[in-house]
Amino acid sequence: MDLLLEPRLPTFIGLSRDVKAARAVLVGVPHDSSSTCKPGCRFAPRRVREVSQNLETYDPRLGVDASELPAADVGDLREALSPAKVVEDVAKVVRELSRAGKTPFVIGGDHMVTLGALKGLTEGFSLIMFDAHLDYRDEFPEGEKLSHATVLRRAREGPVKEAIVVGARAISKEEIVALERDKQIRVVYPWSMSRVKDELSTLSGRIYVTVDMDVFDPSVAPGVGCPEPGGLTFSELAELLTEVMDSRVVGFDVVEANPLVDVNDITSCAVAKLLMKALILLLAR
Repeated sequence: MDLLLEPRLPTFIGLSRDVKAARAVLVGVPHDSSSTCKPGCRFAPRRVREVSQNLETYDPRLGVDASELPAADVGDLREALSPAKVVEDVAKVVRELSRAGKTPFVIGGDHMVTLGALKGLTEGFSLIMFDAHLDYRDEFPEGEKLSHATVLRRAREGPVKEAIVVGARAISKEEIVALERDKQIRVVYPWSMSRVKDELSTLSGRIYVTVDMDVFDPSVAPGVGCPEPGGLTFSELAELLTEVMDSRVVGFDVVEANPLVDVNDITSCAVAKLLMKALILLLAR
């Protein structure tokens, strides 16, 4: 993995760098050139690793310590300014990990890094996207096909056969009109969360899970580029992960945390806890 640059930092929660023994592998993508609101997501992989050193890693509900799981942290991708280059680089690393039988866990970076991860996997899987936005614009800003606001649109043009978006509440009219033509995307809005588990249970086959931190209410995750009131609580999302993180999952990411606008590292800590929860659910069940 010649694109990786090991950070001069401890690994996430003290995980090994030994990829051979790992079933899941964490990689950071310090990229935010497609951000259109408040840049700063490129600092998230580093900050999440830093705050993880001071968090408890034992899950009393499942009786598992995340730091003892067969997982590795291989560092960060070298930074690239071109969105297309970032997609290409992430795809290359994810493809290599997947072919080696490892489940990639990606720490963003803005949401466009998800597109790279999706392109690195063999086609024919479903996407679960926790997000305050649909990210289904064709161009944003005008003339730009690759940005954090076009991820789902580009994903549906390629590797993703169907998608469920959970928590969306900031949506453009353009996206609604476009979605009327795409019957393979379903949206669970915050006001219809009573049916979310039923919707998630309809998915079969392989699944990729992406969490945009703005899916949370800003009181839970203030450090995001585009905060949107009315979001999920941490407990709500953690419970939903118990429904989907199983042997069907081929990849997982957490994106859009922005340490530059965070408050007391609340958002970075939430990212770290989500990664721990997802690793435990996938590897220790």
